Amino acid sequence: MDIKKIDIPENPGVYLMKKGDKVIYVGKAKNLKKRVSSYFNREHIDEKTRELVKNIESLDFIICNSELDALVLENNLIKRYSPKYNISLKDEKTYPYIKFTKEDYPKITIIRTTKSLDTESGYYFGPYPYGCRNLKKTLIKIFKIRDCKRDMSKKYDRPCLKYFMNLCTGPCVYKDVMHEYRENVENAKKLLKGRGKEVIAHQKAKMEKASEELRFEEAILYRNQLKELENAEKSQVAEYDKAVDEDLFVFSIEGERLFLCVLNMRDGKILEKKSSGTDLKGKVFDNLFQEVVTDYYSKHSIPKNIVFQKENEENSEIVGKWLTLKSGKKIDLYFPKVKSRRMDLLDMALLNLNRDIESYFTRKNVLEEGLMSLYSILELKKIPRRIECFDISNIQGKDAVASMSVAIEGKLSKKEYRKFKIKSKDTPDDFQMMREVAERRYSKLKEHELPDLILIDGGLGQLGSVGNILKKLKKSEFLDIISIAKREEEIFKLGETTPYIFPKSEESLKILQRLRDEAHRFGVSYHRKLRSKRVLASELDSIEGIGPKRKEALLKKFGSVSGIKKAGEDELCTVLSEALAKRVIRGLNDDGKKKDTGNR
Repeated sequence: MDIKKIDIPENPGVYLMKKGDKVIYVGKAKNLKKRVSSYFNREHIDEKTRELVKNIESLDFIICNSELDALVLENNLIKRYSPKYNISLKDEKTYPYIKFTKEDYPKITIIRTTKSLDTESGYYFGPYPYGCRNLKKTLIKIFKIRDCKRDMSKKYDRPCLKYFMNLCTGPCVYKDVMHEYRENVENAKKLLKGRGKEVIAHQKAKMEKASEELRFEEAILYRNQLKELENAEKSQVAEYDKAVDEDLFVFSIEGERLFLCVLNMRDGKILEKKSSGTDLKGKVFDNLFQEVVTDYYSKHSIPKNIVFQKENEENSEIVGKWLTLKSGKKIDLYFPKVKSRRMDLLDMALLNLNRDIESYFTRKNVLEEGLMSLYSILELKKIPRRIECFDISNIQGKDAVASMSVAIEGKLSKKEYRKFKIKSKDTPDDFQMMREVAERRYSKLKEHELPDLILIDGGLGQLGSVGNILKKLKKSEFLDIISIAKREEEIFKLGETTPYIFPKSEESLKILQRLRDEAHRFGVSYHRKLRSKRVLASELDSIEGIGPKRKEALLKKFGSVSGIKKAGEDELCTVLSEALAKRVIRGLNDDGKKKDTGNR
């Protein structure tokens, strides 16, 4: 298998190595491209790894929202496929769950096996690949929920030590705390369900009150608990409670082609991705959503729940009835519109769908067709094998930068990207900035080093600016220069005033759009970096003892002056001495007061 011919995503996710139709290895990665490529671009000492690589005939990927999601998903897929080259996971062991028992006074415990997921005896949250014990301790500290083995049907003479440590309300002795106790349990569940903002707000209020009353040790304890609560609130979408049984169903039309991606979740675990593409050329359809869904579920099993994109809701009534009739049971359809568990899952499905679309349009034959279309329609001097695109990023001329993205054979080539800090003037003159960048880029390049095509993000003014520089350098005869105007995506060619309009579905236009968007993204990130450094320097320059190194350390830690202002003295002391931390707080506050006074 030639790994160079496979378009591997750079996202976090899971990779499945196959021999024929059989999965022989499952792995996860923070960057799929780097991890998978490492199997093929080096000699392996381990004999088992060499044997694995020899047997790989094809690869499949499932992109995840985060590395943590990939970790959980890898665990699920290993159990499903039992791949030959993976370590065998026996006894249904999994990542730990937090359980609340179904009793008058529920207790909190940790379980480590899916065999213990008995919904009759408790409520389950997780899994938690790391931090489960700390999370349980945090919940006990905040909500004072018991984790003992005492029989709650009895009344004991005295509570255990945890009551005296203020880690339990003592329901084994004080039976009148039932209402308060159950409320605490419900708040803990609310937090674990991702609806803990009100709990966090309450915790912040307690912290602030303790601080105002000079109970600093208690305030620090609340602050530490608050951090753990905020960490615990981060969602994991790769596995949920045992009852979840649903499909994440997304599709999109690009040009005359339909792309479909379905993530299958069974027993609360994402277990499979199904992707397909269909040519719509010459096809006739009245309602595409209805036809795609009925065609798919005529060939695949129907789960209890199906999650679709929100724009399909208005066409869902007949689809819902058909699915219910086909399966013989009520099927629930969901169209999430706000941040939620299902929205997170839908985002993951859309990530995979968009990757499938990108992969299709970056295939060699599709790109070649797009490049040939640009060559013939625009009547270029050469087929644009190398295209360089420029974009200017600035706010009223401040911290102005230019960025250059590059496409080779129609594919983005990030290692060729360049960024330029504008030197000529600090006023908002895009034409002059574009002239400067063009001269810096092309004045020293020889004829064979020039691109085939230069793309400018802008209209006729920016196009003319670059054209004049290339003429001055006597290099305009060796290449072509065009621009793309954002409003109507019009393409202008140097020397012509009538724009070219490409159909939105044309790969030729998509090549230019991808380049333009990349140049903009690359430039904006560089501009923000320079602006943050300038703002930080200007506000901290007047504070004695804060030099370049300490400025850099503060920027790295807090990101911006706003971040420094929000930080407390304790946090600043992780970077500065106590005296300097106080000086910074006083200096920034004084600066703010001066500005306010001046405005008045």
